[in-house]
Amino acid sequence: AGIKASENAAFDAAKVYFKEGREALGSRGWEGDYSTMLDLCSDGANACFLTGDFVSMNDLIEEVLSKDIDTKEKYRVSDIKVNSLLIRGKVNESIDAALDFRRQLGLPTPQKKPASKFTIAREYMRVMRLLKKKTAEDIANLPELDDERQEMGQRMNELLGICIFHVEPTMLPLIVFQMVTTSLKYGLNSSSCPAFAALGMLLCGPFGKPHEGCEMAKAAELILERPGMRSSTSNTIFVT
Repeated sequence: AGIKASENAAFDAAKVYFKEGREALGSRGWEGDYSTMLDLCSDGANACFLTGDFVSMNDLIEEVLSKDIDTKEKYRVSDIKVNSLLIRGKVNESIDAALDFRRQLGLPTPQKKPASKFTIAREYMRVMRLLKKKTAEDIANLPELDDERQEMGQRMNELLGICIFHVEPTMLPLIVFQMVTTSLKYGLNSSSCPAFAALGMLLCGPFGKPHEGCEMAKAAELILERPGMRSSTSNTIFVT
């Protein structure tokens, strides 16, 4: 009932249904049916987030995060946590939560501190070597990302890219290079669209390569045309 209510955007009702489901499972719900309890808490946290009930949302998020379960199973509530902190203007906390989750996934994660010109130049050279002479069409025809851990990491970097500029702008190129590198090595997902759009912005701007920058922006547009890539449309259009 909660899922059906959510699908119909009746999130106030969905919140109630998910709560009733948790109460029905009782205090030993995690031990008896942890998969159902995980869904009830995750979906419940999302319904609370969308109705502005941040107190209940935080309680559900922390309940899931406190459990000794696989990190990937904590992804949904972690995504909600990062988003909710961001929309409430708690940018530093949002960044910390996203970086922390990437570390828990075991993925390369930059430290939250100013990036030196040397570090930026080094990572720029690395990503340009990976790109070689790939055209926009070459990039858009890369295989789809099928590594769940990398996909979760890409999503966290996408959220970081939205807010990191306001706190530590020198980190933005590192986040973008990391997203592009993951796309080139492991395949494309919806987060690849703003990644290549942002790379195009950097190439047209501080790196002084407008031709290459326009080619990356074109790649972002072509990736958007692929099935299942539209969820990052607004972020991609904003960057381009």
